[in-house]
Amino acid sequence: MDESPKRGLLAAYGRLLGPLIRILIRNGVTFEEFSEVAKHSFVNVALKDFDAESQADSENRVTTLTGLGRVEVRKVFDALNAPPDQDQNTLDGIVAILAGWHTDSDYTGPYGVPLELKFEEEDRPDFLELSSRFFPDVEPRKLLDDLLRLQIVTETEAGWFKVLKRSYTPDLDAPDGLEHMVRTFQDIVNTLDHNRLEADVSKRLYEQQVYTENGIREEDLPRFQEFSKKRAQILLEEIDNWLTQLDKPDGKSKRQLSTGLGIFNYVHREK
Repeated sequence: MDESPKRGLLAAYGRLLGPLIRILIRNGVTFEEFSEVAKHSFVNVALKDFDAESQADSENRVTTLTGLGRVEVRKVFDALNAPPDQDQNTLDGIVAILAGWHTDSDYTGPYGVPLELKFEEEDRPDFLELSSRFFPDVEPRKLLDDLLRLQIVTETEAGWFKVLKRSYTPDLDAPDGLEHMVRTFQDIVNTLDHNRLEADVSKRLYEQQVYTENGIREEDLPRFQEFSKKRAQILLEEIDNWLTQLDKPDGKSKRQLSTGLGIFNYVHREK
C-alpha cells in the first residue's frame, strides 16, 4: 500500500479511536490490555473477510495480512472458539420481546394496547408462548426476571405481568449497556464503510445528518433534544410496526439479513 494514503488512513483512525480510548482510560484499561484486544480483532477480521480453503491456509493468510507471528495467530484462533456472550443474548431477547408484545395481534388488545400476561396459562396468550415465539434462545423465566429487574415489566397482581415500555436503552454502566454501545458503534462504522466502498449510489445505505452550520445556543439544547426525541420515537415505532408485519425468515430465502434503522443525537465535545 502506498505510504501517503496509509498515513492519512492511520491519522483518521487515530481520531476515530479518541472517544473509545477515553472510555478505556476512564475504566482503568491500559495500553497493553488494549493492544491484546486489538490483536484479537485484527486476526478475527482477517479470518472472516479473507477466506481460505483450510486451517493452515487461514493461518498463513492471517499472518501475512496482520503482520503477527504464527504462534500469536494460533493463540487467537483457539480463543475464537469461546462461547457466545450471554449479555448480547439478553439484550437481543429484550428487544425481540418488546417488539412482539407491542405489535403481534395475539398479545395486543383494542387500539394496539399490549395485554397483561401470566407467565403460563392454558388456552390464552402467556409470557411463555411470547418468549418461545420471539426469542427462544434464552430461558423464559430468566428473560422475565431481567425485564422485571430493569423495570420494563411490572407484576400488577399475583401472576400477572404488564409491559411498561415500548423500547429499551440500557444503562451504559451495565453489561448489556456496554453491548448496546458496541453494537451501535459497529453499525454506524459498517454503514459508513459500506457507503465509502459502494460506487452505485442506489445501493448505499441510508445515512443523513441534520445540523446548523453555526450551532445553537446552549440554552436551546434541551428544547432540541425534547423535540427530536419525540419525533424520532414516532418514526422508529412506525418502522418497527412495518418490520414486524414482514414474513419471518423460514430458510427458503437465499439469505437472512440483520438490518434496521438507528437515530442518534450528538453534541461535539469542546476541544
